[in-house]
Amino acid sequence: MMVLRALQRTAPVRAYARSLETHPLPTKCATSGALMVVSDVMRQKLEKRDEPFHWDAARSSRLALWAVAFHAPYLHWLHPWYERIWIKYRIRSTVVKVALDQALMAPPFLFCFLTYSALAEGADPIPRIRAQLPALWTDSVWFWSLAHCVTFNLPVPVRVLWQDFARIYFGSLMSLRANAPLAATAVSVAKGDELRRHKSR
Repeated sequence: MMVLRALQRTAPVRAYARSLETHPLPTKCATSGALMVVSDVMRQKLEKRDEPFHWDAARSSRLALWAVAFHAPYLHWLHPWYERIWIKYRIRSTVVKVALDQALMAPPFLFCFLTYSALAEGADPIPRIRAQLPALWTDSVWFWSLAHCVTFNLPVPVRVLWQDFARIYFGSLMSLRANAPLAATAVSVAKGDELRRHKSR
């Protein structure tokens, strides 16, 4: 607690807090975009750790655009709406809030992300969604079930900032799922189709 109070008194944190008050959505969009780039660069370095690193700026730009144009505005709207739902239905348990978020909101959010990532590359989104959505949702449940125990106990204005920092890790998983080799994705989908045909005989 002493460390947090000390941080709150620093000039950068005070400036960021003022920016959240005066320009909440642009501040959240800028932060989300910047941290998504950090996430993707980390993922690229991990993927190419055995070879000289060459930054794929186009890939990072696509993810940053998602964060700025969809992710940050979505969360900016979502958390105040959540608070109205919690009050209306008298939901106080953090566990229930996390469960509702992951069961009802995470799947369509991740579906939209995988759709966007494929279309932004000029690819068919259906194979990517079929191959990667179950794995990405599993990643989300494991990670955000813990992270949201913090999220839902923070003041609404700073929740997006906390989620953005937490997403430095989860964003690398999103990058991994969105950039899985298309050949591997196609093979995975084909195997699933073959197995279903075999069972239907």
